[in-house]
Amino acid sequence: MPLLRLLLAGLVALAAMAAVFFTAVVVVVAGLAALVLRLFQRRPGPGRSTRSPNRVVPRRTDEIIDVEATKVPDKPAGP
Repeated sequence: MPLLRLLLAGLVALAAMAAVFFTAVVVVVAGLAALVLRLFQRRPGPGRSTRSPNRVVPRRTDEIIDVEATKVPDKPAGP
């Protein structure tokens, strides 16, 4: 009876190993297929921007508020 249990455990272990090996093969094949597809995929040309990213955007100057500051005395004027 112990020999039958050992054989059964061995068969279960072999089945688990076969399942892991099959899964690894599927993952490797899928990865290689994705790599091959990526190599043969058309790449878009370099994108052209309407303006360079470092360019400063000019600001409107017709709505500037001119502010004049006057010095305020340190001590309030007392009665």
